Formats: sequence, C-alpha cells, structure tokens
Amino acid sequence: MSIELGDDLKARLKALVRQLKEGSQDVRESTYRRFMEALDPFEVEEAEEQLAKEGWTNDDMMVLCDAHVRYMADITEDEEALLELPGHPIHTLMEEHVQILVNVGEARGSAMRLAGGQGGRADEERLKALPAFFEEAQKHFQREENVLFPYLERHGITGPPARMWAEHDVLRRKEKEIAALIDGMAEGQEASAERLTCSLSQLLSLLNAHFYKENHVLFPQALNVIDVLEWNDMRRQFDDIGCCSFVPHHAQVGFRTIVPGEAKVTTQGEIALPTGRLSAEEAEMLLNALPLEITYVGEDDRVRYFSTPAERLFVRSEAIIGRQVQNCHPKKSVHIVQRIVEDFRSGARDQAEFWIDMAGKKVHIRFFPLRDRSGNYRGVVEVVQDVTGIRELEGEKRLLDEE
Repeated sequence: MSIELGDDLKARLKALVRQLKEGSQDVRESTYRRFMEALDPFEVEEAEEQLAKEGWTNDDMMVLCDAHVRYMADITEDEEALLELPGHPIHTLMEEHVQILVNVGEARGSAMRLAGGQGGRADEERLKALPAFFEEAQKHFQREENVLFPYLERHGITGPPARMWAEHDVLRRKEKEIAALIDGMAEGQEASAERLTCSLSQLLSLLNAHFYKENHVLFPQALNVIDVLEWNDMRRQFDDIGCCSFVPHHAQVGFRTIVPGEAKVTTQGEIALPTGRLSAEEAEMLLNALPLEITYVGEDDRVRYFSTPAERLFVRSEAIIGRQVQNCHPKKSVHIVQRIVEDFRSGARDQAEFWIDMAGKKVHIRFFPLRDRSGNYRGVVEVVQDVTGIRELEGEKRLLDEE
C-alpha cells in the first residue's frame, strides 16, 4: 500500500526543487538542512506515482535525489572509526556500503553521459555489467537478514531489523527496474537512457539513506549488545553465505575466527523409530541427500532445524535457529505466514503451496503441519524444491531402461 504525502510535505518538496533549479542560496541554510535530515527518500519513492500526478517529472526527482546525496555526503565523516576493524563482520558490511555506492554512482555517471549523447563504449559496458553487480551485492543483504538481524532479535532489538528488511525490498524493486531499463537500452529504446539516469539517481539516494541508518543506528546497536563469542560465530556464518567479491576478504586480520569443533556421534545416540534406527549422523546425511530444502518450525513458532543439501535455493544460516518464524519473512508477508500457521494450528487446512520463478528455475514451496499420534499440533515443515526438470519430463523411464 503506497503512502499519502501530506499537502504540506508536497508543497515543501516542490518549493525545494524549484529553489534548487534556480540556484537559490536559501537552500543552503539551516532550514534546508533540517528538511533534508527529516526527508526519507523511501517515503518519496513510495509516493512517486502520486507525485507524478501532481506534475512531478523525472528531472524534478533527479534534482531532489542529487541534493539528498550531496547532503548525506556532508554528514558521514564520522564513520571511519568503525572501519578500523578489519575482518569484523561490521567492518565488511561497511566496506561493502562504500563499494556499492561507488559502483552505483559510476553507473549513474555513465547513464548521464549516454543520455546526453556523450557516452562511449566504456559507459555501455559499465551499465551492462550492473545487473550482475546487483546480484553479487545480494550477499550483503542476505548476510544481514539471515545472520545479523536474528542476533539482534535475540537481544530484544526487533524494530530496526524489520524496518531495514522492508527497505531492502524497496532497493531490490528499484534494482529490478534498473535492470529492465538497461535491457531496454540494449534494444534501442530511446527513452531508456533518460529514465535510467533518473532511476539510478533515485537508487543512489535510497542507498545513501539506508546505509546511513545502518552505519549510525543499527551497527552501533549491534556492537553494543552482541558479545565477542557471538561475533566469532557470526563471522563464520557470514563466510558460509559469502562476502561480496568486490570487497577484499580479510581472513583473520584484527579479528580472530573461532572454528567450531566437530560433533561426535556415538552408537548410544541412535534414534529408535518404528521402522528402524538412525544415528544423528545418518539422519543428517539422509536429510541432506534429499533434493529438497527442509525447514522445521516448532509449535512455539520458532525455527528448530533446516537441512543443508548440496544445491540450495534459499539462504539459511544457523542464526535463524530459535528465531520466530514471523521474523524470517519480509514485513509485507508476515500476516500471510501468520494466517497459514493459525490455519494449521486449528486444523482448518493441511497444506499450503506456492510456486515462483527464480534465476531461471521453477521453485515449488510447500508447507505442512506436523501432528503427533494424538493429533496435537507440533509445528510446521517447509519443503522447497526445484521442479524445473520435473516439469519437463515426458513419457517413461523405467528401472530396466537403465541397462
């Protein structure tokens, strides 16, 4: 649902853009700075369609975004202290912030030159490479969503992670829009270069605002409540997901990684089942060998287990163990998750399924309630499967056909 900008805010935005275009000195005064400090580009992004109906143009949006980027650049000089922790998860995240802003800024420059008829082959190549850069940068957001946010939630910090995740989704939508515009430029669409310049300006403004909130609010909170042993465990989980390739990997410089010991399984640890016996090691091998991703959420709505098959579709980390399932999904879909869980708990239904297209694959996602022999609700199991190849099967292949 899009927000409604108040008439006062719309009037001030229009007045500000008019003054910026006219080069008025008034916009450099304290009133301007207070206004820019209170301005959240994410609100403007959500209300873009509404502003367009009020006569807002791409040029107006770009003027405002550029002003916000300049303002943010003036107030980020005190971030260097956090950058003096090589190898620390926060250090890596902040380094990625810098490189993401640099790359998007350079791409915007290329788009501006191409829109003005002054661009060259290097500008075209830089823009063509941008969608792949966005894809690589997803590791940054995935590490926050799947490792940092769960640890903050364990310490009672739930609001900021939820807001940051919602902003991640806005950034992803804008990146998809930009990727589509780049495809349009490759196909010779005349309006794409101008629109791309505007969209990249918007993205740069959004990124500046988002990273500022993380650097000055979220990260200091994390450093204040998460202890060194937790940071070591988080560092290992960060490495499991992977750091962005455009940032140097600091192996153990200034921050030591503790490698956890291997679990020891004895014959006394076997699980007796009605149809056989399995050790913990055998159960793990069996579950991970299945061409499925399995996640178990207990009756208390907290994540209890997830499998780790060789080929994984979704990012999972050990940090989600014990996490409320409602916090494992973007805010916009939490109410749907809650409804499914309540339907399972009450017995209103015994399955929920969805299918999506992701990275050229058809992904089937199913949820099933777990009940004990007495019919009592004991939780939910999520089963994720790549069914691309299955959907293409034709005819039959019997066991004897293997000869």
